[in-house]
Amino acid sequence: MLASPLLAPLTTIPNIRANLLSGVVVGTIALPLSIALAVAVGVSPVSGLYTAVFAGAVAAIFGGSRYNVTGPTAALVPVLNHAVISHGADALPALALLSGAILLVLAALRAGRLVRYIPGTVVVGFTAGIALSIAFGQLNNLLGVTGTDPSLETFHERLFDTVAQLGTAGAVTPALAAATVLLLVAWPRLPRVRAVPGPLVAVVGMTAAVALLDLDVATVESRYGAIPQSLPRPSAAFLDAGLFIDLLPLAFSVAVLAGIESLLSAVVADGMSGSLERHEPDRELRGQGLGNLAVAFFGGVPATAAIARTAAGIRHGASSRLSAVVHSVTVLIATLLLGGVAGRVPMAALAGILVVVAWNIAEAPEVARLLRKASRADAVVLAGTAAITLLFDLTYAIGFGVLASMALLLRQLVRLPAARELLPDDTGRIREVSPELAGLIRSRPDIAFFSAEGVLSFHSVATMEYQLLHLFGADGRPLILRMKDVDHIDASGLLTLEGVIEHHQRCGGRIILTAIQPAVHLSLERFGILDLLGPGNVFQHTRCAIAAIDNDRILASSTAAAG
Repeated sequence: MLASPLLAPLTTIPNIRANLLSGVVVGTIALPLSIALAVAVGVSPVSGLYTAVFAGAVAAIFGGSRYNVTGPTAALVPVLNHAVISHGADALPALALLSGAILLVLAALRAGRLVRYIPGTVVVGFTAGIALSIAFGQLNNLLGVTGTDPSLETFHERLFDTVAQLGTAGAVTPALAAATVLLLVAWPRLPRVRAVPGPLVAVVGMTAAVALLDLDVATVESRYGAIPQSLPRPSAAFLDAGLFIDLLPLAFSVAVLAGIESLLSAVVADGMSGSLERHEPDRELRGQGLGNLAVAFFGGVPATAAIARTAAGIRHGASSRLSAVVHSVTVLIATLLLGGVAGRVPMAALAGILVVVAWNIAEAPEVARLLRKASRADAVVLAGTAAITLLFDLTYAIGFGVLASMALLLRQLVRLPAARELLPDDTGRIREVSPELAGLIRSRPDIAFFSAEGVLSFHSVATMEYQLLHLFGADGRPLILRMKDVDHIDASGLLTLEGVIEHHQRCGGRIILTAIQPAVHLSLERFGILDLLGPGNVFQHTRCAIAAIDNDRILASSTAAAG
């Protein structure tokens, strides 16, 4: 059953070979990154490796994208690090289980398409905040600072603690970190060797330098112990109802961020692939949920799709899920064969890798361009989201960004007229209607003509009420309200329209509705507004409404004369 989705759309031996090769390349890239990201979270490097193996394979098989590569990512580092500080490293499997379950619920609720409604400034803002958090979180490893308090949680406390312990920094560790950063920056500019992953070259090179020069620096093994060279045994020892309750807010943050990151990665992959086939967002959430459920029982950390690794796979020929599965197998084989060597990697090299990763995900040029050229309101949302992500919590940052963007949008919507009087412009034209109807409207100053527009909802009905009651007034003229451009009306709109109609009827005026869209017509009928108006005050065409007014006047005159 799994063979078909795993191998589709492979049809030829060259396609299979290309996916196998791309999987090996991405696995080679993922190996040092998985170690570095686990270290950034504050857990054993093998946890990052197991995450790439188990979450990567399960999400690849069951996800909604043919290209997404799943594993530990920089986007989750701040939240996971907070969980480790607050609840200990043993809390991460529980967090993976909870966030996986939430992702499955989101998939069942078909929430995958909602990610497109998260404003771009919010995504850029919290990504920049995450990048800053990762970079500053590596200061101790970059400088070789010792004696800091690992229990400190907030950004400013940890920064002040590092500054207070700067006297413990040496020269060798910063030199190794600087050499790592320079190598990673320069490596892609070397055309003959750039096919070899830069992070792998940096890890091998710095590890060899430490061994050959016998440098006294912190290594993975000295900090976290030896990396096991065996498969983990499934364990459910983390199951604890009390811990689950404590972790629930964090789990929601992880699930939301994992969903956003994975779906953004899938969108990027669709664009890079050149294929007409697109990812299935709800299935992708389900795949990420199952991946996190699986990794919880194998000592990993919460995972999500990695945009950089996904893009690397496509650039090296990935066209099916087979590539991502081979990536996981590659990491597994490397863990079993090279776990002992990986323990000798200097922490400074991993810190250098993470600084470059942070720079890449921050998209600094894009942030600078938005701050310079976007509106002041959008710049405030971006900067505020980044600052809250760095100083407080990712959940608050996303909440602030979305609510602030909604408030700014609502502010703009309120300024748009919900109803406007149909009056000729300087050229004598009425742009909202046809020339024939415009001529008819101009010939009838005894009737007030208004056009309602857009969505009649809580954000617009106050303006509509003001225009129809105060601007038009109750001067005795009949009012024709054209509803052709109204696509939706909610309860607030219905109540306001009902109040306007009742006011005019009390004042002896008459309101006629014309050109009502079918969905809006159904809402008006169900709410009783059509009954309130009466059948003689609802018409499909405005000219019919004008004719009805004339006929009623003729009838009224005849009745008066006969009386």
